[in-house]
Amino acid sequence: MFYKQILGGLAVLLVIVSYFPYIRDTLFGKTRPHAFSWLIWLVLTTIGFFIQITNGAGAGAWFNGLMIVVCGIITVFGFIKGKKEIVFIDWICLVLAFIAIYFWLIVKEPVLSIIFVISADSLGMIPTIRKSYVHPYSETLETYAINILRIILGIFALDKITFLTVSYHIYMIIACLTIVTILTLRRRYIKLLSIRSY
Repeated sequence: MFYKQILGGLAVLLVIVSYFPYIRDTLFGKTRPHAFSWLIWLVLTTIGFFIQITNGAGAGAWFNGLMIVVCGIITVFGFIKGKKEIVFIDWICLVLAFIAIYFWLIVKEPVLSIIFVISADSLGMIPTIRKSYVHPYSETLETYAINILRIILGIFALDKITFLTVSYHIYMIIACLTIVTILTLRRRYIKLLSIRSY
């Protein structure tokens, strides 16, 4: 349907709209991406893109192609300008994420595959969630908020709504909503503390 193509196009446009402020804030040192999170997401996106290409996804793979560029840029920034306080739990998440990615690639059962993808992605999310709690101004809140809208549009753009097609989208909405909530509440808490200190 034509409206689904429009929604899909809007979702791609929102990628640019959401990640422009993130990259801008990173360049100016306001946002400090966690290198491990973005490395995991870069690997997942790249593998997903080549799987789509080899299965004839065509224009449907453009979104992941764009996200490879975005994740690649932010991963580099993460290692150069990101917060250097990588803790033990971050290393555990990194190792477990790559184990999950390995099982995703060798498992032939679709439901198990999507479970491993979500597991790997969520393990990548943990270091960023931890960092967002400790340093709530080290992430660009707008990026995650806009991504929620983008993912919702992506769901409505799907040709078929099934567990396999929608589960990753639902997970991403929950993940982005979690970070938005943490950043918002922690920033309010810090402001309240600064007001009380006067």
